[in-house]
Amino acid sequence: MNLSRNKTELLMCFAIRPLTESDIPRVDEIESSAFPTFWPRTPFKRDLHNRRVGYLVSTRVLAAEEIRDRVSAPQPSNDHSLLIRLMAGIRSRFGHTQLIADRPPDIPLGFVSIWFLTDEAHITAIAVEEAWRGRGLGELLLIGAIENSIRKNSRVVTLEVRISNDTAISLYEKYNFRRVGVRKGYYTDNREDAAIMTTEPIHSLSYRQKFSELREAYLQRHGSLEITLGAPAN
Repeated sequence: MNLSRNKTELLMCFAIRPLTESDIPRVDEIESSAFPTFWPRTPFKRDLHNRRVGYLVSTRVLAAEEIRDRVSAPQPSNDHSLLIRLMAGIRSRFGHTQLIADRPPDIPLGFVSIWFLTDEAHITAIAVEEAWRGRGLGELLLIGAIENSIRKNSRVVTLEVRISNDTAISLYEKYNFRRVGVRKGYYTDNREDAAIMTTEPIHSLSYRQKFSELREAYLQRHGSLEITLGAPAN
């Protein structure tokens, strides 16, 4: 990994981890900004102990100068941890350091919510703080959601998306989500339809191979990747 930087390039490190109670005020803000007409608000605190609901947050971990002395150190592993941690060094070419000062390490920059139903994982929301959009965090959260769904032994992953949201639809199609239906007037703010999208079985050889290739491609674009996962669900 190249740790050099100049005025127009910063190397930042991001992670995905489960939501904690102290994260809730920040995640509430992100949700309100991303989905201003959504009501009632998501009951994050109530859902923390609901085994059928999963929330993951993306955070900034370390800036380039903070990891210079650590990048070659061996990383600890914990096979029994329920933590899903997905770290990626991401080069930012936006040229301003104020974002780092405003968002210290481990403060949520985005979140994904997942409902674990009988045999499917349903992604209900992916949201990233506006100032941090366009840096691959949405894709990072999607990768984390799929990883978590695989570990929970879900058969497929599903979601709804506005039919006008071409950017999100393109990302989901990249991860082999396919349109399987439409929910008419699904969004209450403007009665827009939602496309229902689902993957093929995520434990199939073809999907696991495709997902592995996509994750590797993400790694090649954005930097180092580390995943620590808990034991599979029974």
